This record gives sequence, structure tokens and C-alpha cells, in this order.
Amino acid sequence: MRKVLIPASIALEALSLAGCARNYAGEGGLAGAGVGAAVSGISGGDIATGAAIGGAVGAAAGSQVKKDCWRRDSDGRRYRVC
Repeated sequence: MRKVLIPASIALEALSLAGCARNYAGEGGLAGAGVGAAVSGISGGDIATGAAIGGAVGAAAGSQVKKDCWRRDSDGRRYRVC
């Protein structure tokens, strides 16, 4: 049970922090680290290595996504949200 619970809690913490990032590279890195730690822990691998690899892959993928920081209100005016 402990083998599953610790990686799952690390993944949940990393994913909850991923929403606080100002860009997709940061969000991707945190989410990737969480997923990498969870998968590595469940499969019996080293959690730190899985988190490092997942974080690197997530950050690389997230850096390629352009973040849209503009929205429109009901009158059609644009405003910045991030």
C-alpha cells in the first residue's frame, strides 16, 4: 500500500502546484514530474529519477505551447487574465 500511496501523494501535490505557474513550461514541468513520480513508483522504479525525467519531458512539451492570456468581456473588450 505504501508503494502506491507515496507516489500518488507526490503526483497530487505536483499537479496541484502546476496550476500556479505563469507559463505552460512550468505547468508542464510540474505535471510531468508528478506523473513521472507516480508511474515510476507504481512500476517499482526510482521515484526521483521518474520525477526528473517526467519534469524534463513536461517542461519541454509545455514550452512549445503558446499561452493565451487574453479574454473578451460581454462588450467585446479584451482584457489580460495572466
